[in-house]
Amino acid sequence: MNKINLSLILVAFAALGFSNRSHGTKEDLFRAMAQVESSGNPKAINTKETALGIYQIRLLYFLDARIKGPHTQVYEPAIARKVCEKYFMRYEPKAFINNDIETLARLHNAGPNWRKKNTDGYWNKIKKHL
Repeated sequence: MNKINLSLILVAFAALGFSNRSHGTKEDLFRAMAQVESSGNPKAINTKETALGIYQIRLLYFLDARIKGPHTQVYEPAIARKVCEKYFMRYEPKAFINNDIETLARLHNAGPNWRKKNTDGYWNKIKKHL
């Protein structure tokens, strides 16, 4: 196999969303997050944390993602996913582009300063659903 064919194959895998850490794809991450956060319930509410929807998006997370409209629109799974993707691109664009789902999961759990926090428990929960 020549270098051009190998390069094309690698680009194709990247385009399909295969993780460079071999954990799975972004699709796998979103499915796992839905299970861990809400057991797949798009109408889930955590009143203690003001977290809503399938991915349990808090108000500050929603505002950080810079999506126009009310926080309650995250009850719609497609919008909730868009919020997460915008948040990921804002704080971890390289991880998002490279399909580093471990970094994205840890960011989702603990916010932009996740590296200063212990997110191992959350990541272990996510891995069980990948």
